[in-house]
This record gives sequence, structure tokens and C-alpha cells, in this order.
Amino acid sequence: MSKLVVITGATGLQGGSVLKSLHEAGGYKLRAITRNTLSEKAKSLQSKYPDVEWVSAELDDYASLVKAFQGADIVFGVTSMYIPKDKDEIKGGHSGTEYKQGKNMVDAAIEAKVGSYPVAKYTGVLHFEDKHKVEEYLTSKSDKIKPFFIYLGFYMENYVTFSRISPEDNKTVEFTMALKPTTMMPLHPEECICRSLEVSGGYYEAQHMAKVFTEVTGRPSRYVEIPYEALGPEQLVQMFKGFDDFGMFGGRTDFLNRDYQTERKFTSPADFWKTRGWSGPAA
Repeated sequence: MSKLVVITGATGLQGGSVLKSLHEAGGYKLRAITRNTLSEKAKSLQSKYPDVEWVSAELDDYASLVKAFQGADIVFGVTSMYIPKDKDEIKGGHSGTEYKQGKNMVDAAIEAKVGSYPVAKYTGVLHFEDKHKVEEYLTSKSDKIKPFFIYLGFYMENYVTFSRISPEDNKTVEFTMALKPTTMMPLHPEECICRSLEVSGGYYEAQHMAKVFTEVTGRPSRYVEIPYEALGPEQLVQMFKGFDDFGMFGGRTDFLNRDYQTERKFTSPADFWKTRGWSGPAA
């Protein structure tokens, strides 16, 4: 009998990539969780994956999570710092909401008698502290549920988000990041009980994506380091300073030589630009 995997944040980048990968792999029953199953993004994905069950649940609503997790063998849990209710806290540099949501998911999974619980997270500061607290809490409940912790790298898609046309020549694509050009970043394209697993397609300098963009598209581009303060919220400033000083995953690189025992090929920067079909922002 196929195992039922419940995926939270199914319309987001992390949850959406898990949904896509498991759907392509086959062999699982899938239940996608989102706040609003009637949103345009949700309806689009429902059309794309008609055999997936879609359920509405709120991470702040414990009862809705218990109901959504019923019958699940595995729950993929992910929290977000950019939830509407947390915007004021973000501006003030506070944390706490993500921990409450993560704890809700852990407790709901236990009440629903879920078998295992993978948690997607990053290493970092401020809002990442909540994710670490969730990891500690989940580990303390390992006698009731099997936890897996997944550390994901820096989205290649971020380079599309933080791009602009150069005001100097109105032609060159500039990729603007508050990172030193040579800072090494684990880039993510889209035996582990109580252990963390770092997942990344490789370690590259922050400026590498700009170089490969030009190689693939033939369009001139350059990497532009911007001041930390240009990021705005203090927690983002701290996060990027941390990346420069310590690297993501705390600078650990052992994952590069790990045998993932997977048939899936990791996406390289060149693969990303080729399949993304993007040649730069509008002028």
C-alpha cells in the first residue's frame, strides 16, 4: 500500500518542489496543505496534479493541522518568516511565531500518529533561531515520532529575484547581493533519524551565477555587491553577514562527497539558466 505523504506549504518553493519531485517519482499518495485551496496558485497546481488531495489548514490553527495530518505516514513540515501575521515582528527583529507554528505541526503530527516528520530549514540567525528551536523540540519527541532535518541551500531563483538592468548602459544584467563576490554558497535548485541532512547541488562563489548566466545566454552580466543595510530588516542584514562570515551550513562541505543514493540529478547553475528560460529583467 502506498504511503501517504502530507506536504505543508505546497504552493511555496520548498513545499512545491517536494510535491513536484514526489509526484514525478510516483509510488506515494500525496496530500497538499495550503492556507487557501482557492487561491490562483493552488488552483493552478490542482489542475497540474489532479490526483493530489488538497486540504486547507493554518499553521496557527492546531485543530486544522491534526485533521490535515490524519492517516499520514510522513509529514513534510516547513515554516515561513514571511507570513502576514508575522510582518510586524519581522520589522521589529523579533522571533517566536515560527517556533509556535513548528511546535503546532510537531504536536499535531504526534496526535495524528504520523510515522515520520521531515523538517526543512536553514542555518542562520534571528528567524532561523525559531527553526533551531523546532529542531530541538522535535528531537525531544523522538520517542513518539521519527524526525528528519533537511538543511537547504541558497535558491538559484534568488538570482532572478535580485536582478536589474544596469543604469549605466541600460543593457547589462546586474545580480545584486549583499554578499562578497567570493563568498561560497551551497546552491539548491529546488540513516537520518534525529540527524540533519544538508542538501545542495554544489558550492559556488556568489558571483558564479552571473558568469554562467552570460555563458548560457550570451547576454552581458555582472555581480554587484550591495551594502548589507540595503537589505532593510535587521534580521536580513544579520543573515547575509553570517553567510559572509561563516557560510551557510556553518561552512560545512562534507555533504558534497556524500552518497545521496538517489537517481535524481542535481541541477547545476548552467542547467538552471538553460531550463529557466529567462534572459534578464525588463529594461
